[in-house]
Amino acid sequence: MDDKAGRHNKLSENTRQWQRRIEHFGRRLRRLLLEERSVLCTGVLIVLLLGLLYIVASQLQPPTPTNTTPANETALSYSDFVKQVEVGHVWAVNIRGNEMSALLNQPLLASTLPAAPTTAEVAAEQKSQDIQDWNRYIGTGNSPGGKILDTERAVHTQMPVNGDEQLMALLLSKQVQVRTIPVAQTADWLVYLWRFLPFLIGALVILSYTMMRNRPSLEKTIDERITQMGKNRVRRFERAKEVPRSGHEPREARKEQSRDPINVTGGEAVAKARVARIAEENRVTFADVAGIDEVRSELEEIVEFLRRPERYNRLGARIPRGALLVGPPGTGKTLLARAVAGEAQVPFFSMSASEFVEMFVGVGASRVRDLFNQARQASPSVIFIDEIDAVGRKRSMRMSGNDERDQTLNQLLVELDGFDARHAVVVLAATNRADILDSALLRPGRFDRRIMVSPPDRVGREAILRVHTRNTPLDADVSLERIARITTGMTGADLANLVNEAALSAARRNLPCVPHPCFEEALARVQLGALRPLVMNERERRIIAIHEGGHALVAHYLPEGDVVNRVTILPRGQSLGVTHFMSEEDRYNYSREYLIAKIAVGLGGRVAEELTFGEQHVTTGAENDFQVVTDLARKMVTRWGMSKQLGLVFADYQAGEGAYGLNMRHRADLHSRDLALNAHGEPVLQGGALPPALPMANVESSPATASVGLSLNALVDAEVLSILAEGRAVASHILTEHHAQLQHLAATLMEEEALDRTQFEALIGAKPHA
Repeated sequence: MDDKAGRHNKLSENTRQWQRRIEHFGRRLRRLLLEERSVLCTGVLIVLLLGLLYIVASQLQPPTPTNTTPANETALSYSDFVKQVEVGHVWAVNIRGNEMSALLNQPLLASTLPAAPTTAEVAAEQKSQDIQDWNRYIGTGNSPGGKILDTERAVHTQMPVNGDEQLMALLLSKQVQVRTIPVAQTADWLVYLWRFLPFLIGALVILSYTMMRNRPSLEKTIDERITQMGKNRVRRFERAKEVPRSGHEPREARKEQSRDPINVTGGEAVAKARVARIAEENRVTFADVAGIDEVRSELEEIVEFLRRPERYNRLGARIPRGALLVGPPGTGKTLLARAVAGEAQVPFFSMSASEFVEMFVGVGASRVRDLFNQARQASPSVIFIDEIDAVGRKRSMRMSGNDERDQTLNQLLVELDGFDARHAVVVLAATNRADILDSALLRPGRFDRRIMVSPPDRVGREAILRVHTRNTPLDADVSLERIARITTGMTGADLANLVNEAALSAARRNLPCVPHPCFEEALARVQLGALRPLVMNERERRIIAIHEGGHALVAHYLPEGDVVNRVTILPRGQSLGVTHFMSEEDRYNYSREYLIAKIAVGLGGRVAEELTFGEQHVTTGAENDFQVVTDLARKMVTRWGMSKQLGLVFADYQAGEGAYGLNMRHRADLHSRDLALNAHGEPVLQGGALPPALPMANVESSPATASVGLSLNALVDAEVLSILAEGRAVASHILTEHHAQLQHLAATLMEEEALDRTQFEALIGAKPHA
């Protein structure tokens, strides 16, 4: 009894489980039908449409060639055709399916049927010839050649659908020549296509419907697509939250975190569809920024304000509205912004200023509004605008009164000054042309801070080199401090390129690590260019050796001259020979003695050629030297007040940026005159007085510009010549005194082709006054 009761209970339990499963399945089915009823209705309609199309197509016959009477043949009813056969008027018949073409022995008369002619009246030869011509006539598409048959003798008729069994016997009894022609059948692929055409149409309908559901953007109207043009293309960065990994964490949560490391909450849902979210694993931080510690400290303060604003709010301080990063190209402005993105732990919106501008009026302003709206929704946040001078130029520089950039700039000014105190949004911008930015953009309240990002000093260059060589194996002889000394003036981007070129040089030689000669070669390649395989004769090589030796000796014996780091007569870039100097320390102020020394070093190559080969045999190799020393001498006169005659006058005024940077000092009429010495040895302009200056439209001028008259320009040119002559005299004195060393150095260069600092000092001696 117990076993029977147990089996009964077990059966009841199984029944209840099946009932629960069925009920659960029914609930899921009902829920599915309710949620997907539109899809199901659409599917049912499509199936019904396919069935209807199949029924209609099955009742239709595939397209076949139309049955029409051929040209040049007379249509004849079947009964009249049989009568013509019975009276013996038919000579030949061509049968093609249910169609028949016949040749009569005489023209067809609709009124009467004449009696059959006798065999004596129609010759057998004539009959045979007519049948041949008629067959040829039928075979060539009813266009007979040669003898033209009477079209009244060629007739065409249709047989009954089920055929006529007595017709063939009648034709044979009347001795009619019968020929059958195969019927042109419909292609099999056309029959299959006709049968499956409904399914193809249904498949196209389903495919188009699926694409429309998967791509809602296709359903947008033209107005909506035009509206999307005003949406910005900003890139959004967010730092992934640190989530502790524990064994009790749900698997679904781990999958969700690994699939989307960026958390979007609240107001960010609106901007989610429009903002490109980028999650980077190897994120740039302030640890990757070296050599510009003072700049990094200012940005760290902004980041700290975003992280913990209460620390500053209790003292009444407000968050800076914006910071403008100003500096030459390659100094790390964009890198600093990326470091802010990695350190801030707040949404970071990055966009180039050129992405605001489009050919359609109003698009730029709309994108500015959209960008700042997204930043407010995600506040606290940071906006970075790269190369802001693309839209922030002075409005007086526009050629037209209503420019798209003006509208974009006006909207940017409004957004920068329209922040609510509750919205912690900081704007960072980068530019290397702060002088052309609009003054309204630079005022406090919009960009409160202007951060100068200058090229690094020697300590900064060494720190940057350590950052870029973290993943590069270096040889034991590599000294980053020495490399930092010989890379004066190089920016962070230049140093990164230098390390990369050195690593490529070592890789080409299949070396296990990067030695110091690879850095020397990379520095020469970056600063001077790649080696050129030029074949020169001994005279050319000697001229180059004398020229470069003159530069090196003048710099070596001048107390203010830089240290010679490398001398070579190998062609590099656009130069046939190169002398590379190294400054022992970074200079921020230049004395007149140092500048005269640089001019003397620059003219040392031409002076060495004159002393060795004579004034009539100098070459064109000093062209770049002349450009450098002339520009330096002109700055000494017009900017730095180092002229005895001109004194403390600043004479390097230029036209305003409203004239797009035109320099009035460089007018052609001023530089078309030649300087000559008068009887008293004073420089004067040849050619008499200058004509009055022509008026120039849209050129801004100032009283200081007007004071730079023609006499002042002539005096500037005379003082430039005087300074160049002073530097030339210094170089001539040194090279005349050490002429033997110049010849010895040139001979060594012709033999060795390149000398480094150690080899040069071993040959000439240690630098005096060092």
